[in-house]
Amino acid sequence: MGTPHADLEKLTAPKLRELAIAKYPSITGVSGMKKEDLVEAIIAEEVRLGLRPKEEKAQATATMGTGQLKTAIRGLKGVLEGGERAQMKTARLQIKRMKRRLRKLRKAS
Repeated sequence: MGTPHADLEKLTAPKLRELAIAKYPSITGVSGMKKEDLVEAIIAEEVRLGLRPKEEKAQATATMGTGQLKTAIRGLKGVLEGGERAQMKTARLQIKRMKRRLRKLRKAS
């Protein structure tokens, strides 16, 4: 069985690099990857090896188009204006990830 997605998200980037090098030597470019890319690469490799079902690979933002991502970002920005500290922190993280996804979509098209 593959490593659960939540456990991968909890690890730091250096720990993810060590894990990728130790368990999955076929993943190339590990030293230059960011945390999000490392998590995606590890999941993709586990899917390729049959350790994880294919459905688990896709995330909610992966299926969203640019319009849906922009709408979700606007909604999260409302949380930043009058939310608690913990909510604001998670909202900032989600916005950051969605913006990365938007940039990848723009680059791909």
